Amino acid sequence: MDTRKVQRTGKSTFIVSLPKSWATKNGIKAGSIIYITQSDSGALVLSPDRTERDLKVKLDIGDKFGDLLVRDVIGCYVAGYRAMDIVSNHMSAGQKKDVRGIVNKLIGPEILEESLNRIVIQDLLSSEELQAERALKRIRTVVKSMIQDAITSLVENNKELASDVVQRDNDVDRLNLLISRQFTEILRSGSVKQETLNSITAFNYMQAASNLERIADHACRMADIASKGNCPLPEDVRKGLTEFSSTFGTLIDDSINYILQMNSEKANELIALAKDLQKGIQGMGHAQEGENREAMLLRFVMASSIERMIDYMVNIGELIINLRHASPEMEGS
Repeated sequence: MDTRKVQRTGKSTFIVSLPKSWATKNGIKAGSIIYITQSDSGALVLSPDRTERDLKVKLDIGDKFGDLLVRDVIGCYVAGYRAMDIVSNHMSAGQKKDVRGIVNKLIGPEILEESLNRIVIQDLLSSEELQAERALKRIRTVVKSMIQDAITSLVENNKELASDVVQRDNDVDRLNLLISRQFTEILRSGSVKQETLNSITAFNYMQAASNLERIADHACRMADIASKGNCPLPEDVRKGLTEFSSTFGTLIDDSINYILQMNSEKANELIALAKDLQKGIQGMGHAQEGENREAMLLRFVMASSIERMIDYMVNIGELIINLRHASPEMEGS
């Protein structure tokens, strides 16, 4: 461990010299800007000035396409790169289509240049504009509407509404990635103001968004079944889904309110309500006498999705309690 002696200059200023090896490694010289942030423990973290070089990445995709290519682009986005230079010796039309497709599904990046074997992507969203709290609230709204509309499409056999639910899943994915990106930005440097959102809170917001995104996936699963309309719902399943829709929508609203408030007392109440709801729908998966194979399968799928959604809601409740204990001074704020 390196140590430095604190010195005083003037009447009120304290100064500490920087280790030469660190300064040299990070290109620090007279006039350079150093970002200083304070962690929850009181420790000061020094970050060198983030130059454009630090924010760019060159991605040689070779012959990758489809999911492999998409994952690489998303990885660079979540890592916080402001510019991506995507190259290949022989970039195919299919690869360009994959890149354009994923860029259209991300918040901020735009294609600024495209040539025979190169695509340049620039993120036009300022790091200071990444607001996890707003994004989390928006995810809550979208996911709640997806569940309610997915169940309505099943109960009313509305294929058009079911298709709309599936399309909304893209909005949830985009917002979820945006929140993950902000968390990475906070870890990498001081480019996102940490007095607005500290790393512990950002991590828990990211985890909450991830659980909501998985709930949205199950809403899509239900909507997909409704879009095919292969089998009418048994009456008890229809009734159970309708009751679940209203109750679970309230739980989604409350869960995000409680995590923003860091209210662990309400979080425990939320977990208890979620588990009570889970007990109440257990009979939905039990086949009735005389039901055909399609109806039995539909029962199982519905019960399975609902059980998983409730599990994710319990996860969010536990995140609230964890966050509260990590930030004891902010209870009820």
